[in-house]
Amino acid sequence: MSAWLVILAVGAGTYVLRASMFVVLGHRSLPAWTATPMALVAPAAVAALVCSIVFTHGGSVQIPAVAEFVAIVGGFAAVRRTGNVMLAFAVGLPLFWIASALS
Repeated sequence: MSAWLVILAVGAGTYVLRASMFVVLGHRSLPAWTATPMALVAPAAVAALVCSIVFTHGGSVQIPAVAEFVAIVGGFAAVRRTGNVMLAFAVGLPLFWIASALS
């Protein structure tokens, strides 16, 4: 059996397993006690991705540059104040550009 056939078989198998969850459980609603934890999944995932990008370089933990730190603080303050995640980009990116130009 060739390697490509194995890769295709494994890919098809994982696709079937993932799709089966939507097919089997898609019409059911989640219990009420899962609403709060599920609401926190997206912010936790975004925070994990951002922190891994900003605070690690070359496999080691490092302190971010001043421009990155200013953008992080500005974006965090915007989200805490308004609750709108997209506003973090609208505030953080211009702050990053300005701080990069000044430094």
